[in-house]
Amino acid sequence: MSPTRLTFFLAGLVLALRVSAAPGLPEGQAMDTTVPAPAEVLGFEPGERHPRHDQVVAYFEALAAASDRVRIEFTGETHGGRPLMLAYFAQPERLADLDALRAARQDASRKGEGPPVAWLGYSVHGNEASGASAAIVTAWHLAASRDPEVLDWLDNMIIVMEPVLNPDGLDRFAHWANMHRGRHPSADPLDREHHETWPNGRTNYYWFDLNRDWLPLVHPESRARLRHYHAWRPHVITDTHEMGSDATYFFQPGVPERANPLIPARNQELTTRIGRFHGEILDGAGEPYYTREQFDDYYVGKGSTYPDVTGGVGILFEQGSARGHLMDTSYGQRSFADAIANQVRTSISTLRASRAMADELIAYQAEFFAAGRDQARRDRNAGWLLADGGDPMRARALLEVLLGHGIEVRPVAADSRQDRPEQRWFIPAQQDQYLLLRAMFDVSAEPGADIFYDVSAWPLQRAWNLPVTPVRRAPDTGAPLQALPELPPVTLPENAVAWLVPWDQHRAPALLAALLAEGYRVQAVTEPLVAQTTAGPLALVRGGLVIHGGIQPEQLPPVSGRLAALATRYGVQVGAATSGLSQAGIDLGAPGAAVLEAPRVAMLTGHRLNPYSAGYTWHWFDTRLDQPLTQVDWHRLPRRLKGFTHLVLPDGDYADMPESVAETLVEFVRGGGQLLAVRRAARWVEDLELEWNFVDGEDTADTAGDAAPAGEPNESQAAAAPERRPYGAARDDRGREQIGGSVLRMQLDNTHPLGFGYAEEELSVMRRGDQVLRAVDNPYVQPGTYADDPLVAGYLSERNRERLAGGPALVATRHGAGLVVRMADDYLFRGYWQGTERLFANALFFGSLVERTPAPDED
Repeated sequence: MSPTRLTFFLAGLVLALRVSAAPGLPEGQAMDTTVPAPAEVLGFEPGERHPRHDQVVAYFEALAAASDRVRIEFTGETHGGRPLMLAYFAQPERLADLDALRAARQDASRKGEGPPVAWLGYSVHGNEASGASAAIVTAWHLAASRDPEVLDWLDNMIIVMEPVLNPDGLDRFAHWANMHRGRHPSADPLDREHHETWPNGRTNYYWFDLNRDWLPLVHPESRARLRHYHAWRPHVITDTHEMGSDATYFFQPGVPERANPLIPARNQELTTRIGRFHGEILDGAGEPYYTREQFDDYYVGKGSTYPDVTGGVGILFEQGSARGHLMDTSYGQRSFADAIANQVRTSISTLRASRAMADELIAYQAEFFAAGRDQARRDRNAGWLLADGGDPMRARALLEVLLGHGIEVRPVAADSRQDRPEQRWFIPAQQDQYLLLRAMFDVSAEPGADIFYDVSAWPLQRAWNLPVTPVRRAPDTGAPLQALPELPPVTLPENAVAWLVPWDQHRAPALLAALLAEGYRVQAVTEPLVAQTTAGPLALVRGGLVIHGGIQPEQLPPVSGRLAALATRYGVQVGAATSGLSQAGIDLGAPGAAVLEAPRVAMLTGHRLNPYSAGYTWHWFDTRLDQPLTQVDWHRLPRRLKGFTHLVLPDGDYADMPESVAETLVEFVRGGGQLLAVRRAARWVEDLELEWNFVDGEDTADTAGDAAPAGEPNESQAAAAPERRPYGAARDDRGREQIGGSVLRMQLDNTHPLGFGYAEEELSVMRRGDQVLRAVDNPYVQPGTYADDPLVAGYLSERNRERLAGGPALVATRHGAGLVVRMADDYLFRGYWQGTERLFANALFFGSLVERTPAPDED
């Protein structure tokens, strides 16, 4: 080559390349200038500001337009309407065959064939924002780097990236952090930038923790992700987080004693091996870290644990946070860019490990699926039978979750020997996701650990209150379900004496809410009956709805048409009565069929209250009941709550609530309002001046010991002192007494309005927290009590078993003209504990039916 041509070639090379200078990237790498660097699209360097989600999306769209190594795919929308996106990185030839590769992945995963698939996930918690910016930097690295190592990854792997798992939360936090960033950011931990207002950006649109939703699939973010996750069956999956500011960096394996026993030992070995790559890159950067403390791999609904029971290797990363842009910590001043750098480094080390260990990871995945089938044979488990329990819509809700996990489900042929018509489905054990199925349906009171980072049990059949039975012989079935059928339209005769809606139907509350909100008059029966309808006899349990056409307001459209539309929408059975005389029980116009009042509901919100608990309630009203909910910050609570019938008090710390709030609540109840108090709120309202008539002498305070009354001597110091325990055991001792999430038995009185619609007298509830309700000196006001042997599944210390056994779980007491409903547990837990939703609906709609019930010996 002539000197002149060589000069022009080198000049062109200089123009086409730049040196990388983003947080965490190896120094001196040549980057293709035809691919935009982050600052060219964002308008700022990574770490200088927090990108909004639309800016993240814009950057990935720019990458895909400029680089043939990148393909993006929009998979859905969040509750807030923000797009959900996946990005794929590989050489152009492989990206061209991406759809074919995806279609073949399930078969390849069983055969132990490649290529290896690495899935990089970032910022499932919106205020753990370094992940989203690390995704931007890592994506640029993959799209533009000319480094031979990166080119080798693209030649030999498929890299799937989910840049933001929680767009709605990320935007809440980005707005907060950016609006408080000065030109000279304050690193003082007291600065307002580092203390978001309630409910903060951690959670999604409805204030749920999306990192607990991988199993229940309540939210669109999780449902969209899992569709693609099970199509790709990645070998390595990352879950990028931040933790408290006064911490370093964590990556798994985590606490080995607290790993879920279903996770194969080989998985933990591979996790440890992969960890060496993380350690090497962090050591090279001079960054401290730890690996076997604090965090565990137990609850399979987390992003780092779900892969471990579905054929992959999940890795949790936790970065000490800057909680904004700059923070003083014990480890020195940490910037947002510092946090991003570590997340980029471990993204790189994950890809290095995935490439170096590709053969082992591919072989492990094939072994995982084969071993699951072998285990099913050794367990002599043909599978599970799921029945609808008389409520097809509740069963449909669980079936949607199973199909969302790629679980094979087959309809069972109708059995003429059944006492009553019931739909049943068979879930074969001989399928790839056998371990996931065991995790879903496990009902164990011996979980193998006594300290948990999250819940200790989560059996889905208990959450949905549906019968799921393991069987050793498969029944006759049809073809596997590919999707659930559309709900058939409901037609009703225009003229009927009345229309009847059994209350033991999953979506009956939504139908009732709509009718009442629109002004229709609806009655609820307080005694069971059997009525004659155009389709034959129809039994109504307590709570069943009666809608008489003749008593409806004249200005409203005919109720039959509206009922038919609502019944179609919610999948609710409606009967058309041919007579007001019942065949058994009370008649349709009896005093025991009371006209219901439309509820007008507010909920207390704000600082110190639990945003999760409040979010469960908001989500239920907005998406299940399809009704508005007025949310009132407690410091804005008006002196008089005019216009509301109900006030929901979610779980939270009410200890320092102003006296004015307590006074408002007392006046509200005495004036006829209804309080629905959840968990710690239920314990707090016991201190309101409402003449409770608690059982004499009861003391439910959770104290470390009993002090002697004033003026009386204590026992000797030796006798009174507790047995000495090692100082180093204090944290674990406390952890064993915390009820982070256990499934308990509640004995239910289904003759009480709060128990209407339940056929069974035992119900499984998700128990969290150490609150204990005080019993009232009235035998009729506790529709729910914990069983004498309360534990169904999970861990419960002996002390807590004794404290809860036989005690009140659900209490409804009259005070003045109003009602206070105390709920020891959150019946809307995480949006998926659907078996107890009706308890909350009963408290909402049937509180007015709760009468005063003086004891027989009272005047």
